[in-house]
Amino acid sequence: MDISGTTRVIGLMGDPVLYSRSPAIHNAACRHLRLPLVYVAFRVEKAAVPAAVAAISALDMVGMNVTVPHKEAVIPYLDELDISARRCGAVNTIVNREGKLTGYNTDGDGFLDALRELDFDPAGREAAILGAGGSARAVAAALLDSGIKKLTIINRTVGKAEQLADALGSPGKITVLPLEPQSAPDLSAAELVVNTLSIPFNSGGRWLLDLSSAAGALFYDLRYGDMPSAFLDYARQLGRPGADGASMLLHQGARA
Repeated sequence: MDISGTTRVIGLMGDPVLYSRSPAIHNAACRHLRLPLVYVAFRVEKAAVPAAVAAISALDMVGMNVTVPHKEAVIPYLDELDISARRCGAVNTIVNREGKLTGYNTDGDGFLDALRELDFDPAGREAAILGAGGSARAVAAALLDSGIKKLTIINRTVGKAEQLADALGSPGKITVLPLEPQSAPDLSAAELVVNTLSIPFNSGGRWLLDLSSAAGALFYDLRYGDMPSAFLDYARQLGRPGADGASMLLHQGARA
């Protein structure tokens, strides 16, 4: 890749970003399309979020992708939100147009694209989501917009899950449960269980939440990479089908 005075930068901000595949994917696309762009990952701590967002326009960057844990934190520093970001209250893509920063969210559509690859249509079915952060917001909104029959949100902080349920505005469709070690939520009707937790809910590699009631469910982990997934290992122990978030990453990245 040739770098010159006309090369512009696209970034990824998050913490951590060490194992992200986004730079490899986007730089390969830029090379293939012969675009004068370079994609760089930046580890940004919480306190540095305002400065990192300001740098997008200050350095005339094309834009920035946003990953955990900053998908909600960047919002106050943007000029406007696209409907995709307003719907779920989270941003994974910031576009710089002549200094005006607009937030978008392609996570939800990327997630649905990944489900289609698995021949899974959420319409009229029940699902459970573990977590209530930025990624969970996008996934929950996408499932509801796709006609999910019932959605259960399971989170360590029940209040945050309740805030998400209220923001999504689907009375009667959403149930909130606490995420507690050794608890066993009734997910017997769930056909999809999605793990969005950025901090693994396991101890010594052993998954801590009893999900055995989800007898007919597809287990989907938004996490990806070479590190073992306790969630998917647990799914295999239960004899359930499972998939990681690599396909979602590709689809949301293409949309971004």
